[in-house]
Amino acid sequence: MKNAVCGTLFVIGVLMVASVSAAVEDFQRSSWKGPIGEAGVVRVENPFGDVRLRHGGDDGEVEVAAVLQQLRSDGVHLETRVLERDGALVISVVWASKPGVEVPARPEGDRSRADLAVLVPSGSKIVVEAPDGLVESRGVHCDADFRTRTGNIRVHRHFGAVSASSESGSIEAVLLRGETDKTQVFESLTGSIEIWVAADADHRVTLTTSGSITTDFTLEISHRDDHEPDKVGRAVLGGGGPEIQQISRRGSLALRRVAQSKKNRSE
Repeated sequence: MKNAVCGTLFVIGVLMVASVSAAVEDFQRSSWKGPIGEAGVVRVENPFGDVRLRHGGDDGEVEVAAVLQQLRSDGVHLETRVLERDGALVISVVWASKPGVEVPARPEGDRSRADLAVLVPSGSKIVVEAPDGLVESRGVHCDADFRTRTGNIRVHRHFGAVSASSESGSIEAVLLRGETDKTQVFESLTGSIEIWVAADADHRVTLTTSGSITTDFTLEISHRDDHEPDKVGRAVLGGGGPEIQQISRRGSLALRRVAQSKKNRSE
Protein backbone atom coordinates (compact mmCIF):
# COMPACT_ATOMS: atom_id res chain seq x y z
CA MET A 1 0.00 0.00 0.00
CA LYS A 2 1.33 3.44 -0.92
CA ASN A 3 1.89 5.92 1.87
CA ALA A 4 -0.80 8.59 2.25
CA VAL A 5 0.26 11.85 3.86
CA CYS A 6 -2.13 13.57 6.28
CA GLY A 7 -0.48 16.26 8.41
CA THR A 8 2.16 14.51 10.48
CA LEU A 9 0.51 11.11 9.96
CA PHE A 10 1.81 8.71 7.34
CA VAL A 11 -0.56 5.76 6.80
CA ILE A 12 1.52 2.66 6.29
CA GLY A 13 -1.35 0.24 6.09
CA VAL A 14 -4.50 -1.36 7.43
CA LEU A 15 -3.77 -4.88 8.62
CA MET A 16 -4.60 -7.56 6.07
CA VAL A 17 -7.80 -9.22 7.24
CA ALA A 18 -9.22 -12.72 7.04
CA SER A 19 -12.81 -13.01 8.32
CA VAL A 20 -14.64 -15.91 9.95
CA SER A 21 -18.38 -15.16 10.06
CA ALA A 22 -20.93 -16.66 12.44
CA ALA A 23 -24.67 -16.19 12.89
CA VAL A 24 -24.29 -13.48 15.51
CA GLU A 25 -20.59 -12.66 15.74
CA ASP A 26 -17.94 -11.81 13.18
CA PHE A 27 -14.36 -12.67 14.09
CA GLN A 28 -11.50 -11.26 12.05
CA ARG A 29 -7.81 -12.11 12.19
CA SER A 30 -5.31 -9.64 10.77
CA SER A 31 -1.54 -9.31 10.58
CA TRP A 32 1.20 -6.89 9.59
CA LYS A 33 5.01 -6.96 9.50
CA GLY A 34 7.41 -4.14 8.74
CA PRO A 35 10.40 -2.06 9.86
CA ILE A 36 10.24 -0.10 13.09
CA GLY A 37 11.76 3.05 11.59
CA GLU A 38 14.64 5.30 12.54
CA ALA A 39 13.09 6.57 15.79
CA GLY A 40 12.99 3.04 17.18
CA VAL A 41 9.69 3.69 19.00
CA VAL A 42 6.53 1.57 18.83
CA ARG A 43 3.24 2.93 20.22
CA VAL A 44 0.26 0.61 20.71
CA GLU A 45 -3.15 2.20 21.32
CA ASN A 46 -5.97 -0.24 21.97
CA PRO A 47 -9.05 1.00 23.84
CA PHE A 48 -10.94 -2.18 22.88
CA GLY A 49 -9.04 -5.07 24.47
CA ASP A 50 -5.74 -6.67 25.48
CA VAL A 51 -2.16 -6.18 24.29
CA ARG A 52 0.41 -8.99 24.60
CA LEU A 53 4.08 -8.31 23.88
CA ARG A 54 6.82 -10.81 23.03
CA HIS A 55 10.47 -10.58 21.92
CA GLY A 56 10.68 -9.96 18.19
CA GLY A 57 14.37 -10.59 17.49
CA ASP A 58 17.19 -8.30 16.42
CA ASP A 59 16.24 -7.47 12.82
CA GLY A 60 14.46 -4.18 13.56
CA GLU A 61 11.08 -5.41 12.38
CA VAL A 62 7.74 -5.31 14.18
CA GLU A 63 5.06 -7.98 13.78
CA VAL A 64 1.42 -7.49 14.76
CA ALA A 65 -1.39 -10.04 14.94
CA ALA A 66 -4.93 -8.97 15.82
CA VAL A 67 -8.17 -10.78 16.58
CA LEU A 68 -11.24 -8.56 16.26
CA GLN A 69 -14.73 -9.47 17.41
CA GLN A 70 -17.25 -7.39 15.47
CA LEU A 71 -20.66 -7.04 17.13
CA ARG A 72 -22.12 -4.03 15.31
CA SER A 73 -24.85 -4.50 12.67
CA ASP A 74 -24.77 -0.95 11.25
CA GLY A 75 -21.56 -1.23 9.25
CA VAL A 76 -19.41 0.48 11.86
CA HIS A 77 -16.52 -1.82 12.70
CA LEU A 78 -13.18 -2.06 14.45
CA GLU A 79 -10.09 -1.63 12.31
CA THR A 80 -6.40 -2.04 13.16
CA ARG A 81 -4.12 0.51 11.54
CA VAL A 82 -0.35 0.99 11.35
CA LEU A 83 0.78 4.60 11.05
CA GLU A 84 3.91 6.69 11.30
CA ARG A 85 3.32 9.57 13.71
CA ASP A 86 6.06 12.03 14.62
CA GLY A 87 8.70 9.42 13.83
CA ALA A 88 7.10 6.62 15.88
CA LEU A 89 5.41 3.51 14.51
CA VAL A 90 1.84 3.60 15.83
CA ILE A 91 -0.40 0.54 15.99
CA SER A 92 -3.96 1.56 16.83
CA VAL A 93 -7.46 0.11 16.94
CA VAL A 94 -10.19 2.53 15.82
CA TRP A 95 -13.85 2.69 14.83
CA ALA A 96 -14.28 2.82 11.08
CA SER A 97 -17.21 2.92 8.64
CA LYS A 98 -17.96 3.00 4.95
CA PRO A 99 -16.50 5.94 2.99
CA GLY A 100 -18.64 9.03 3.38
CA VAL A 101 -20.46 7.71 6.44
CA GLU A 102 -19.78 9.48 9.72
CA VAL A 103 -18.58 7.18 12.50
CA PRO A 104 -21.00 7.37 15.46
CA ALA A 105 -19.92 7.31 19.09
CA ARG A 106 -19.55 3.91 20.65
CA PRO A 107 -22.89 3.05 22.29
CA GLU A 108 -22.96 2.09 25.94
CA GLY A 109 -22.82 -1.66 26.39
CA ASP A 110 -21.19 -2.42 23.03
CA ARG A 111 -18.97 -5.48 23.46
CA SER A 112 -16.95 -5.38 20.23
CA ARG A 113 -13.30 -5.99 21.09
CA ALA A 114 -9.83 -6.29 19.62
CA ASP A 115 -6.88 -8.19 21.09
CA LEU A 116 -3.35 -7.57 19.81
CA ALA A 117 -0.11 -9.56 19.93
CA VAL A 118 3.04 -7.59 19.08
CA LEU A 119 6.57 -8.87 18.50
CA VAL A 120 8.92 -6.06 19.54
CA PRO A 121 12.53 -5.89 18.26
CA SER A 122 15.49 -5.52 20.64
CA GLY A 123 16.79 -2.06 21.49
CA SER A 124 13.56 -0.23 20.69
CA LYS A 125 11.09 1.50 22.99
CA ILE A 126 7.51 0.27 23.40
CA VAL A 127 4.64 2.45 24.66
CA VAL A 128 1.27 0.77 25.31
CA GLU A 129 -2.06 2.37 26.17
CA ALA A 130 -4.87 -0.11 26.80
CA PRO A 131 -7.30 1.61 29.18
CA ASP A 132 -9.47 -1.36 30.12
CA GLY A 133 -7.51 -4.31 28.76
CA LEU A 134 -4.66 -6.50 29.96
CA VAL A 135 -1.10 -5.48 29.08
CA GLU A 136 1.25 -8.47 29.24
CA SER A 137 4.99 -8.39 28.48
CA ARG A 138 7.12 -11.55 28.40
CA GLY A 139 10.76 -11.73 27.36
CA VAL A 140 10.84 -8.29 25.72
CA HIS A 141 14.27 -6.65 25.24
CA CYS A 142 13.60 -2.91 25.31
CA ASP A 143 12.50 0.00 27.49
CA ALA A 144 8.75 0.11 28.05
CA ASP A 145 5.97 2.42 29.16
CA PHE A 146 2.62 0.76 29.99
CA ARG A 147 -0.60 2.63 30.83
CA THR A 148 -4.07 1.35 31.74
CA ARG A 149 -7.14 2.61 33.57
CA THR A 150 -8.91 -0.53 34.87
CA GLY A 151 -6.79 -3.06 32.99
CA ASN A 152 -4.18 -5.23 34.68
CA ILE A 153 -0.47 -5.17 33.82
CA ARG A 154 1.77 -8.28 33.87
CA VAL A 155 5.55 -8.17 33.32
CA HIS A 156 7.88 -11.20 33.22
CA ARG A 157 11.50 -11.44 32.07
CA HIS A 158 11.67 -7.88 30.75
CA PHE A 159 15.18 -6.80 29.72
CA GLY A 160 15.01 -3.03 30.02
CA ALA A 161 13.49 -0.19 32.03
CA VAL A 162 9.78 -0.47 32.82
CA SER A 163 7.36 2.30 33.73
CA ALA A 164 3.89 0.86 34.42
CA SER A 165 0.86 2.80 35.61
CA SER A 166 -2.79 1.93 36.26
CA GLU A 167 -5.64 3.64 38.05
CA SER A 168 -7.51 0.65 39.53
CA GLY A 169 -5.95 -2.31 37.70
CA SER A 170 -3.43 -4.55 39.41
CA ILE A 171 0.26 -4.69 38.47
CA GLU A 172 2.43 -7.80 38.80
CA ALA A 173 6.08 -8.10 37.79
CA VAL A 174 8.79 -10.75 38.12
CA LEU A 175 12.27 -9.17 38.04
CA LEU A 176 14.97 -11.83 38.06
CA ARG A 177 18.66 -11.27 38.65
CA GLY A 178 20.68 -10.08 35.67
CA GLU A 179 17.73 -9.10 33.50
CA THR A 180 18.19 -5.33 33.74
CA ASP A 181 20.31 -2.68 35.42
CA LYS A 182 17.70 0.08 34.92
CA THR A 183 15.18 1.68 37.25
CA GLN A 184 11.72 0.08 37.35
CA VAL A 185 8.69 2.22 38.28
CA PHE A 186 5.23 0.83 39.09
CA GLU A 187 2.37 3.20 39.97
CA SER A 188 -1.36 3.03 40.71
CA LEU A 189 -4.14 4.99 42.37
CA THR A 190 -6.04 2.15 44.07
CA GLY A 191 -4.77 -0.96 42.27
CA SER A 192 -2.50 -3.47 43.97
CA ILE A 193 1.17 -3.79 42.98
CA GLU A 194 3.07 -7.05 43.54
CA ILE A 195 6.75 -7.37 42.60
CA TRP A 196 8.70 -10.63 42.77
CA VAL A 197 12.52 -10.69 42.92
CA ALA A 198 15.12 -13.42 43.42
CA ALA A 199 16.39 -14.19 46.93
CA ASP A 200 19.88 -13.02 45.92
CA ALA A 201 18.67 -9.87 44.13
CA ASP A 202 20.58 -6.58 44.31
CA HIS A 203 18.08 -3.73 44.37
CA ARG A 204 17.12 -0.59 46.22
CA VAL A 205 13.35 -0.65 46.74
CA THR A 206 10.92 2.11 47.74
CA LEU A 207 7.27 1.34 48.54
CA THR A 208 4.92 4.30 49.02
CA THR A 209 1.20 3.93 49.84
CA SER A 210 -1.63 4.55 52.28
CA GLY A 211 -2.64 0.91 51.82
CA SER A 212 -1.03 -2.23 53.20
CA ILE A 213 2.58 -3.28 52.63
CA THR A 214 3.61 -6.94 52.52
CA THR A 215 7.22 -8.11 52.15
CA ASP A 216 9.44 -11.19 52.36
CA PHE A 217 12.44 -8.94 53.01
CA THR A 218 13.58 -6.64 55.82
CA LEU A 219 11.88 -3.28 55.41
CA GLU A 220 12.22 0.06 57.16
CA ILE A 221 8.94 2.01 57.24
CA SER A 222 8.48 5.70 57.97
CA HIS A 223 5.05 7.26 58.56
CA ARG A 224 3.77 10.61 57.22
CA ASP A 225 0.42 11.09 58.95
CA ASP A 226 -0.29 14.43 57.26
CA HIS A 227 0.34 13.12 53.73
CA GLU A 228 -1.26 10.77 51.26
CA PRO A 229 0.29 8.29 50.66
CA ASP A 230 1.02 8.21 54.38
CA LYS A 231 3.91 5.75 54.63
CA VAL A 232 7.13 4.90 52.86
CA GLY A 233 8.96 1.59 53.07
CA ARG A 234 12.60 1.21 52.06
CA ALA A 235 14.72 -1.88 51.56
CA VAL A 236 18.23 -2.56 50.32
CA LEU A 237 18.46 -6.04 48.81
CA GLY A 238 21.90 -7.61 48.59
CA GLY A 239 24.44 -4.95 47.74
CA GLY A 240 21.84 -2.55 46.40
CA GLY A 241 21.58 -1.84 42.69
CA PRO A 242 18.87 -0.90 40.20
CA GLU A 243 16.00 0.94 41.85
CA ILE A 244 12.47 -0.45 42.10
CA GLN A 245 9.75 2.07 42.90
CA GLN A 246 6.26 0.96 43.96
CA ILE A 247 3.91 3.91 44.35
CA SER A 248 0.17 3.88 45.07
CA ARG A 249 -2.23 6.30 46.67
CA ARG A 250 -4.29 3.62 48.43
CA GLY A 251 -3.49 0.30 46.81
CA SER A 252 -1.78 -2.60 48.57
CA LEU A 253 1.92 -3.16 47.81
CA ALA A 254 3.91 -6.40 48.03
CA LEU A 255 7.60 -7.20 47.59
CA ARG A 256 7.92 -10.96 47.33
CA ARG A 257 10.75 -13.45 47.13
CA VAL A 258 10.92 -15.92 44.24
CA ALA A 259 11.59 -19.40 45.61
CA GLN A 260 14.72 -20.99 44.13
CA SER A 261 15.42 -24.72 44.18
CA LYS A 262 18.73 -26.14 45.40
CA LYS A 263 19.40 -27.43 41.90
CA ASN A 264 19.03 -23.92 40.39
CA ARG A 265 21.24 -22.38 43.07
CA SER A 266 24.06 -24.86 42.36
CA GLU A 267 24.05 -24.23 38.59
